[in-house]
Amino acid sequence: MDSFLERSDELHIEILALLEGAEVFPGMRHEVALVACGIALEHALSLRLLVRTQCFTSALSMMRLQYEALARGVWLLYAATDLQVQTLASPLTVSAETAARKMPMFSTMLEQVREKAPAQASRMLLNFKEVNWHAMNSFVHSGIHPLRRHADGYAAGLIESAVRSCNGLSLMVFQLGVVLTGDPRYEGVVRATQEKYHQILPGLVSPL
Repeated sequence: MDSFLERSDELHIEILALLEGAEVFPGMRHEVALVACGIALEHALSLRLLVRTQCFTSALSMMRLQYEALARGVWLLYAATDLQVQTLASPLTVSAETAARKMPMFSTMLEQVREKAPAQASRMLLNFKEVNWHAMNSFVHSGIHPLRRHADGYAAGLIESAVRSCNGLSLMVFQLGVVLTGDPRYEGVVRATQEKYHQILPGLVSPL
């Protein structure tokens, strides 16, 4: 597990290095979506730190947060209205918080992504949700998954699988970050990164 985590750290560091200094395509929509990417990568780092301290229940709960941050970024880029983008880009005031409460529920947000985003972008989010949603919900809401795992123990294979899925989400975040730059120099970089780290990724990830 230690070597798997170390290799996952290397992927994380490489993603940050590749995006460091990259200029996002001008516009509030792209800038806010990039913030969501940063949040998703922070959740990924948190998951691995929690695994290292054997806080496995809390670690697996982070996966839903990472997934929702990625989904929010995709929604902001492709499906959110200009007013919704402006609201989420506003300084955190009482009025802004009140306006933000009117944002669509997560299920509605995903449906809007399915309708408005490129097919590959929506497919990657929906496929991940189809496989992992019930377990992610269970961990966040202290359902049967965490109750039984916490009582009976976590198999090493389960933890490795969770970190692998987390790495897959991070690669999707990287894909979104590349799209947000609009920089043709990134062409092929995501695929090359995927091939370099394929041992710690959950199979092929469709490019955005």
